[in-house]
Amino acid sequence: MRKTRSILFTLLLAAVTVRVLWLAIEPLVPYLVSGTAIVLVLGFVYYRITRW
Repeated sequence: MRKTRSILFTLLLAAVTVRVLWLAIEPLVPYLVSGTAIVLVLGFVYYRITRW
């Protein structure tokens, strides 16, 4: 019984940790997507300009 309680407590703690991390990261998702798109476009332009 003690081992089961310990496993359940660990799972609960992991779920709370994941939830808190998601709440912290979720507002940044649009900025990450926009930044990735800008970097890809600039990289493509740079590649096309410097290619022989």
